Amino acid sequence: MFTLNKKMLVLFMVLVLIVAGCSKKEDVIKEATPTQENRLIYASEEEFEGLNPILEETNLDALLFRGVMRFDENNKVGTDIADSFDVSEDKLTYTFTLNEGITFHDGKELTAEDVVFTIESIMDDQNASFLKSDFEEVESTKTLDKYTVEVTLKQPFTPLLDKLTVPILPKHAFEGVDMRTADFNSHPIGAGPYKFDNWDRGNALTLQAYSDFFGTKPSIEKVIFKFIPDSNVRALQLKSGEVDVALLDPVQVENLQKEENLTIYDMESSDYRGILFNMNLDFWKDVNVRRAFSYATDREQIVKGILKGHGSVAYSPLQNHEFHNDQIEKYTYDVEKANALLDEAGWIEKEDGIRYKDGEKLSFTITTPASDTVRTNMANYVAEGFKDIGADVKVAALDWSAITIEDADAFMVGWGSPYDADHHTHILFHTNESSINSSGYNYGNYSNEKVDELLTKGRTTTDPDERKAIYMQFQEELAKDPAFDFIAYENAVYGINKNVSGVKERTLGHHGSGFLWNVEEWKWNDQ
Repeated sequence: MFTLNKKMLVLFMVLVLIVAGCSKKEDVIKEATPTQENRLIYASEEEFEGLNPILEETNLDALLFRGVMRFDENNKVGTDIADSFDVSEDKLTYTFTLNEGITFHDGKELTAEDVVFTIESIMDDQNASFLKSDFEEVESTKTLDKYTVEVTLKQPFTPLLDKLTVPILPKHAFEGVDMRTADFNSHPIGAGPYKFDNWDRGNALTLQAYSDFFGTKPSIEKVIFKFIPDSNVRALQLKSGEVDVALLDPVQVENLQKEENLTIYDMESSDYRGILFNMNLDFWKDVNVRRAFSYATDREQIVKGILKGHGSVAYSPLQNHEFHNDQIEKYTYDVEKANALLDEAGWIEKEDGIRYKDGEKLSFTITTPASDTVRTNMANYVAEGFKDIGADVKVAALDWSAITIEDADAFMVGWGSPYDADHHTHILFHTNESSINSSGYNYGNYSNEKVDELLTKGRTTTDPDERKAIYMQFQEELAKDPAFDFIAYENAVYGINKNVSGVKERTLGHHGSGFLWNVEEWKWNDQ
């Protein structure tokens, strides 16, 4: 009897444990899977210094702000805040009529005064806006009435409509304050589909849907930018569902394509990588030296090996543009030609396999941001390859905070724009855009009178065919006298939760910028 009771007791205890275990398991599941909040988490590669769009460019701009004009999914410019515009016959006066009733996130109406304030703030030297050169042909701006703005130019300036996609700032937010230290820079007020909610420094930034947005009302209530500098961590969190969207490194794509919970977008971009030559170093001033290193770069292998085929060989800053010139020197990999150019330049190879000239060793360091694994891998690959032409090249992978591009011997640069040909050409290659003299991005102090002349003509010529001819010439001249060793165009490959719909593909910009351009149209399929 005792034995039977003991067995029954053991069985009873087992059943109790099973029931209890099931109950606890259900509780755990319930705790681990809360009701899906209507929010989108974006894995941001880096945190922002600030959120003022005329002081710093971020991938939040399209969410927080709107411009007088806006790019569509074909990267063509059209009206946004503006309802319509007129251009005078001499192409010197643009008159914009704004839509009425558009409000900023604080409820105050956006008017012509805000447009004028934004343009004048960009042009104000005290603000040191990185956009200043975009408006250097503007003679004056004025309000004709509450909803009408007149912009007068010094001379015809064809890219003006593109430039007026710049986010419009609320004038009232800057009254009596210095723009560079204004509270606005960390608590912005825009007129976009999302408004600022919270910034947990070092962790995440949250935006909230703006119910009074004048365009398509957002379906997703919150967009959270989670700061994850490590690309491997971004990929792991995308896979696990901790984030919903992430830009991927090429080496991560193959594995993540197998994940059933993800959709992969492999999108063409105008984003190229290359080596910036610092013209402050004497040996880079010799064009034959720059050309030699361009010939010594095995681009095909970089695209195949480092980019895993998610990109293409680069030889021009305008390859993915309608003004692309493919009839220029492409610097196809040719070590023999590179060696001949260095011989001609007087760099003689010694017994140690390194070249010397006047006692100076052909040696330099390529600086690259450590957080960008693709750039770092490219730098290491070309540095090893440059041994074949007798160059001793090192790589310094540093935190951005430790990088001063102007002081680097050479820098693994990344640029590119899918918009007007003036964008990311004038600010990079025109002499006046040297970072020493302006807010431009000519960090290598490149200077070529012919290039300067062509870039100036390109932005002031109104006939499309003439403009194309000018930029074709510009690419030819830049190839003869290279400012960069152009290496590769990098596709923007994004992974996104498969339950998100509404993404519209387009040719993307620098670092895949533009992917979030229509996020107000995105939605969760199960909501």
